[in-house]
Amino acid sequence: MKLLFSFLAFFVIYCDDSDAITKQEIEKEKIDNLKSQIKTLADTSVCTGDYRCYSVGIGAKPCGGFWEYIVYSNSIDVVDFLAKIEELNKLEKAYNLKYSIQSDCFLAMPPSRIECIDGKCTGVFEN
Repeated sequence: MKLLFSFLAFFVIYCDDSDAITKQEIEKEKIDNLKSQIKTLADTSVCTGDYRCYSVGIGAKPCGGFWEYIVYSNSIDVVDFLAKIEELNKLEKAYNLKYSIQSDCFLAMPPSRIECIDGKCTGVFEN
């Protein structure tokens, strides 16, 4: 019986998967930071007569599709912006698969139209 308890104690002490949790948290933080950068960049975009507004899906839901759509204008470095979104979507898809993440399977819809309100691109959603 002592041998069984010793064996179990060994597994409790040496089979700690706290490193796996830490790695997952680090990966999630990287995804969250990149998403924050993307949203900040989109928020700095302006719409005037010279710039047009667009929308783009960001994030990768485990069931497929995007988590949300954000609006931006071509007043920002669009190539860099879209590259960041592509990286985010790739990282989040890999994260979801690696850690068996689940979510609802509702589809995020793009805005019905985009308007320039007070110099900012604004998505309008209609039923």
